Amino acid sequence: MLGAIGLDERQEAVYRVLVAAGAAELTDLAHRLSLPEAEAGRVLRRLEQQGLAAQSSARPGRW
Repeated sequence: MLGAIGLDERQEAVYRVLVAAGAAELTDLAHRLSLPEAEAGRVLRRLEQQGLAAQSSARPGRW
């Protein structure tokens, strides 16, 4: 569904969980999606590059 804005399936899944949660720690997102933390981190950084996610400046590791 979000492929129209350039997201692949994994990016869309991470984005949807993050939007539903409002904010979450990397470890929590990875757990919710059954992804290794490194992969979840890569996806989050890609979403950040696209302006769709931001890491908390007050709480490192929280998105």
